[in-house]
This record gives sequence, structure tokens and C-alpha cells, in this order.
Amino acid sequence: MPASGWKRRENELVRSPDSPDHRTVSQPLAITVGDYFPVGERMHRLTPRLAQATNAARSVLIEIAQHREVITYGELSDSIGRSVLPRHMGPLLSMVSHDCAARGEPNLASLVVSSATGEVGTRDSSWAPPERLACWVTWGEDRTGD
Repeated sequence: MPASGWKRRENELVRSPDSPDHRTVSQPLAITVGDYFPVGERMHRLTPRLAQATNAARSVLIEIAQHREVITYGELSDSIGRSVLPRHMGPLLSMVSHDCAARGEPNLASLVVSSATGEVGTRDSSWAPPERLACWVTWGEDRTGD
């Protein structure tokens, strides 16, 4: 079931237009526009456009973590206005990871999974389950009454 404020529409997760976005992260990124960061085997510059998409993705992923859920690449792309297409998420999710590391937070990129496999799309996915759990613990709703 999608997080509150989100709804499924033909296999995609989109923000419900009648839901206020009171949890949007408005603080700046902890990484700096113009700096270079490792993305796979290459160094990638954080451009203003990529920084904006990274901040938008961070907001979505925190809300997903609050509800102890995961989101697919396509759903995340739709949730950030398709500013980054699902097949081009590598640099975006790497910047999310670098931003989380700079803040001393669990890796929110672990919440983004393939619709086909239900797991992250990196070559080695063993890092993701413990990071995902840490995200849920850090941002998750208290479910002691469940």
C-alpha cells in the first residue's frame, strides 16, 4: 500500500493532488553544486539541475522511509516530475547516496528497487537490505501499536 499522500495509478506511484506536501525537505543538500562525485567508475559533477532532482528525490524517499516502504525506479521518476528517467537514475541515486553519507544518514537510495526484481539495480545488491532497514528505523513511523 502506498504511503499516505500517494496513490497508485496504473502501476505507478504519484502524489495525490489533494494531499498537502507537508513533509517536503526544504533544507539544502549537504553536498555542493559544482563538486565532482564518484558515480560507478566515473566522476560526475553535481549540476544545479541534478541538485534540484536530488533534493526532490530525497523528499520522496524520506516519505517512503517514513512508511517503511520501497519505491520503483519508474515511480520515483514519476514522483519527481520525470526530471530523470528511470533508466538514467544512476547519477541521481549516487548523489542521494553521497548526500546521505555527508549527513551521516542511512542510504536512502536503498529504497529504490527494480519492479522486475524488487531489489536495487547495482551489481552487488547485498548493501541494500541493511541500509533499507536503517532508513526505516531512522525515518519510520512508530508502529508499536500495530
